[in-house]
Amino acid sequence: MPVKDILPPSFWSSVYRLTTNEPWPPTTAAGAKLLVEKCSWHGLLPLLFSEPELPPWLERARDEAKGWQRILDVRARLFHDAIVSLCAALGDEPAVLIKGADYAQRLYPSRFLRPMQDIDILVTADRIDAVCERLQDAGLVRQRVFGAARDPAYHERVFFHGRVLVEVHQSFIQRPRHRVDYDAIWRRRMPMEVGGRWVSRLDDVDALTYHALSMSIDQFHTRIIRYVDLGLLLRQRDGIALAAAERARDWQAARALYGALSLGCRLFPEFRTADVSAAMTLALPAPTRRFVERWVLPKPSEMRQITLPRRSLQLWRKACLMDTPGRRLAFALAHAVATFRGRRSE
Repeated sequence: MPVKDILPPSFWSSVYRLTTNEPWPPTTAAGAKLLVEKCSWHGLLPLLFSEPELPPWLERARDEAKGWQRILDVRARLFHDAIVSLCAALGDEPAVLIKGADYAQRLYPSRFLRPMQDIDILVTADRIDAVCERLQDAGLVRQRVFGAARDPAYHERVFFHGRVLVEVHQSFIQRPRHRVDYDAIWRRRMPMEVGGRWVSRLDDVDALTYHALSMSIDQFHTRIIRYVDLGLLLRQRDGIALAAAERARDWQAARALYGALSLGCRLFPEFRTADVSAAMTLALPAPTRRFVERWVLPKPSEMRQITLPRRSLQLWRKACLMDTPGRRLAFALAHAVATFRGRRSE
């Protein structure tokens, strides 16, 4: 599948306007070079290197950065080999590849096109200690953590596989924040082959709903490659966005799904299909949609910034992206308890 077939027609013009605040196409060497630099942070360089048709200034700037193509190719092989090695170390332990470790294998025509920062896997809560022991026996090194992350109930444990970061999840995020039915997720998981070994991935609807949730965990201060993922997840089958809206309401993660779809449509107008519009309407009532749009979601000017917004704004968004006051209170209490337990264990 050619790269142009996985990207919306407005992709590069939208990325350029978003990241530089300049009209498309770039008309100077400096403007084109700036886009290449922005693509590096946003995880888009492999897509840029694979794009067959670009404006002249941008094509020249890309060709001047060709050395990065070799580095990214080596990095993609490094992560793929680490995933295969990780699957071998897990043996017969049930595990689900999530986020980039899943997407690079099945959503993109080449795993080179989907760079990863780390490898994420989901295991069952009752097996996480056994899984972590098995990974350490295989040579992975546990990252030292502090505070709430030391609590045994914390949602993830972090390891190093050489230079590759591996995050082992027993839940997507702290459980009190949402109402995710993990038993149902494990029943619905799908088989997946990686490097001749069989592992699992999330069901299509679960994958889309979790993707939106994972973007909201970062208050939507995310790399643009996450929106490419979103677009590809939406193309898995007809009606998937509406099904994800139902799933998000079950998980009490409707604000997260709405936010991801709204921002995706804002960046790339082609995302706004009848299915997506219906999903956004179903996810939240009109007053809540207006509140989220006006007071919670980041504006385009903020999305041009690489640095995080001020801490108070992050906390405001974190709270507002939880669906109910009860969830906010439960999360605050659970975090306080986890922090106390973690500090006591130190």
